[in-house]
Amino acid sequence: MVSLIYYAMIAVCILVLTAILFRTTSRLDKQRQRQEPLSMEEYLFKIARVTGHSEYDVFYKSAEDWPVSREKIETDFARYLQEQSVPHYVTDFVRRNKKHIDELHIPRF
Repeated sequence: MVSLIYYAMIAVCILVLTAILFRTTSRLDKQRQRQEPLSMEEYLFKIARVTGHSEYDVFYKSAEDWPVSREKIETDFARYLQEQSVPHYVTDFVRRNKKHIDELHIPRF
């Protein structure tokens, strides 16, 4: 009987230590995610998600302040899909709106 109580106490201790370990690692992951800067692709995804538009639409919106033709936007977007190459006008758009984008607390993925 005493050994049964002893083993039950050991099992409870292991369970508590496992829960503490799990909680600590999940907190560390959240802190690490907050500290890592977003990539350009993640910013584009976040803008698209917040506005309810596609990344394609974000390219067009980004080009409004630049003398960029529709064909150039189409070509740049195709290159972005293939090579994750972001054109200068999209980079500028994200850079100018970065503060507002960062204020939105939306999970990455």
